Amino acid sequence: MGIFNRISNIFKSKTNSALDSIENPVQLLDQKIRDMEESYNKAKISSAQIFGNVKETEKNMNAALEASKDYEEKVRLAMSKNNEELAKKALKLKLESDKKYETLKQTYESQKLKASELKENLIKLQEEIDKTRSYRDEASARLNNANATKQINEIMANVQSKDNSINLDDIERSIAKKESYAEGLNDLKTPTLDDEFKSLEDVSLDDELNKYR
Repeated sequence: MGIFNRISNIFKSKTNSALDSIENPVQLLDQKIRDMEESYNKAKISSAQIFGNVKETEKNMNAALEASKDYEEKVRLAMSKNNEELAKKALKLKLESDKKYETLKQTYESQKLKASELKENLIKLQEEIDKTRSYRDEASARLNNANATKQINEIMANVQSKDNSINLDDIERSIAKKESYAEGLNDLKTPTLDDEFKSLEDVSLDDELNKYR
């Protein structure tokens, strides 16, 4: 239990001290996930050894129980044959097996409890890794959106700044001034022969009006 608490405290300490200086917090989450996975794999290897010890103790415990039963049968057999000396030998071995069984049983119960706690902690650590990985994906998306929004806002602020602002009225006046100047130049143009003949072709409004009288 203690090792998992220490791992969690180390991660929190690293996170709190690094958040103030790191530019991209997603990088910190990536490192945290790598550290957690490394610790998880080490804890898993250590736990596997403990689980193996539990299995080995259980196997020896059951063997001692079977030996006790076997020696008990031998005691009964020797007594049925009135061979007390042989029965005593078998009984001595049975009692030794019983004692061994009780010792192994206590060890087994203790190891089993510890293995169960380790298994629960491994599950919790895996859940924390999954939760951190999920949050990392969410944080990455939020960071990307924040950076994009910041970039857009900076561009808009730059466009709308006084130095870069464009007065459309000033542009309109400038264009109108150039158009008037061009028309003025056209009025000063000397009519050509073609222009004079073309003027003869222009329709007279007075002549057109007389058609309605």
